[in-house]
Amino acid sequence: MKILVLEDEQRNAMRLIRLLNGIDTTFTIEGPLASIKETVEFFQSGKAADLILADIRLTDGLSFEALKYAPATVPIIFTTAYDEYAVQAFKFNSFDYLLKPVDADELEAAIDKAIKTGRNYADENLQLLFDTLLKHQCRYRERFLLPYRDGYKTVRAADINHIETENKTVYLRLNDGTSESVNLSLDELEQQLDPNRFFRANRQYIVNIEHLLFIGNYFGGKLVIRLKGYPKAEIIVSKEKAQRLKECIIK
Repeated sequence: MKILVLEDEQRNAMRLIRLLNGIDTTFTIEGPLASIKETVEFFQSGKAADLILADIRLTDGLSFEALKYAPATVPIIFTTAYDEYAVQAFKFNSFDYLLKPVDADELEAAIDKAIKTGRNYADENLQLLFDTLLKHQCRYRERFLLPYRDGYKTVRAADINHIETENKTVYLRLNDGTSESVNLSLDELEQQLDPNRFFRANRQYIVNIEHLLFIGNYFGGKLVIRLKGYPKAEIIVSKEKAQRLKECIIK
């Protein structure tokens, strides 16, 4: 059985491949492919797969744009870090899905189901699914899967106080005072997180608007902000971004 993996986070992709190999060593795994461009090229080159495991969001957009090029007879199992609205959307549109971090038993059960039943889908079914996700803004990251001891742990986006670059390493500073490093740039995180909740203050910081404690005027039309739980952090917002911050707060 040939399985195509669409996943833009290297750690998640490697973990998924390890789980697949643990389920059945005869699986042939294609990928991981991280972008719409790579995936479209895969299908246009005439390559095929018996099953697709697809993350919702790839590096250059939503995977729906690439899946339109897949044969309609190939079953798709979506992997997602999204929560309530996404789950409802998958159920309503009859697509299989797995919540991250993917559980080995749940993955095996989903594959068994796909092998036994298969599924044909039409473009309009996929369109309805992604329209629903976009309507409820489920295209933004809700959780992070991070290495922990001999396994992994999850961090919710809602638990992030702010994100900071320090000595070329990006840290999630959490509300409980702890920190977690991630293998993502601030530019990537800015695209993946909900802009109604997270604001890019400058080249070094992204802040969770819900945890703003104080906003004050600074020199040259800039603003200075302080955050709940991090009294020593003093973050400067440029003059160009100051108005946008005010608009985000009053939404």
